Amino acid sequence: MVTEIDVRPLVGFESTDHPVLSVYLNVDPQQRTVEQYKLALRSLLGNASGAEAADVKRVQSYVDTGFNRQGRGLVLFSCTAHDFWWAQSLQVPVEDHVFVAHRAHVRQLARLIDIYERYGVIQVDQEGARLYLFNMGNLEAVEGHLGETIKLHKAGGWAASRYQRREAGQARQNLQDAAELAEGFYRQTSTRRLILAGTEKNVAAFKALLSAGLRSLIVGRINAKANATPTEIGDKAVEIAQQAEQAEQAALVDSVLAEANRGGPAVLGLADTLTAVQSGRAEHVVVLADYAQPAYRFVESGHILLELNEQSELQSGRVQPLPDAVDSVVRRAMAQGIGVTLIDKHDGLAAHGKIGALTRY
Repeated sequence: MVTEIDVRPLVGFESTDHPVLSVYLNVDPQQRTVEQYKLALRSLLGNASGAEAADVKRVQSYVDTGFNRQGRGLVLFSCTAHDFWWAQSLQVPVEDHVFVAHRAHVRQLARLIDIYERYGVIQVDQEGARLYLFNMGNLEAVEGHLGETIKLHKAGGWAASRYQRREAGQARQNLQDAAELAEGFYRQTSTRRLILAGTEKNVAAFKALLSAGLRSLIVGRINAKANATPTEIGDKAVEIAQQAEQAEQAALVDSVLAEANRGGPAVLGLADTLTAVQSGRAEHVVVLADYAQPAYRFVESGHILLELNEQSELQSGRVQPLPDAVDSVVRRAMAQGIGVTLIDKHDGLAAHGKIGALTRY
């Protein structure tokens, strides 16, 4: 599980004299055998131009011997010369990627956090509900409410109707109690999205008992048996969370474009977005996932320049080449607690600089 506390030292680390090796590796057992992802790692490390031998060895050794193979993705950052090491096994999918620079390449990590951060699943039946909270695919918390058992009466006659009314009332009370528990549970945990699990009838009855605020967080429903394990529920919920994020991403980018086009608090393009982030004016950054742009960086201040006016600056050593200024924008935004959204495709954003941000003013 990746938390803000986990990410803070990562985005703040910098090495001016030794490179940082960044590796993302798909280790999903449903897609690859151990030998297949080890082969993929060797290919990645073979393409890690500029990486130091100690970092390559450390990453290779960790994958060979040191990590929990229950996850689906592995994220590793290493700078052995400065004793910097960051490793996380994730329950969400990652794409193979390697990068070598003076800082950790955090773009894909930021995307994973944006998609999979804190979503809840409520498993509903007539006897109550189980409340799950997932973060990055990991089960973070669980709560539950089970009321009185509901018995089905098949006998006919006037007594059967009375029993059925009583049991229907008890089922509603069970769901009402569970709904009240859910209100407090998910508000306290700052949950971003909710997914309901159960039969269509039970889910509809439960949803009607929730407040408008909690209903607004619901993004989908999954089928789950009463005895389904948290892992089974979590695996199904990951897909719904991902689909919901894609829709939210498109809407958010649309709002950035609309604000910028009407002269509102938004900027478009790398230069203006970089300025907004460096000045602390940005509120949420949006960027195409595959957009990269080299630039330059002042060693002492960390200030980023998209162009150099004089080559003497580079020769003096005061300025160094920056392989990807876009990743620097993402990392600085994360360090400031600014939201970051990376979207695969958006024609409007592609036509207006590929990156932008909502701003405070």
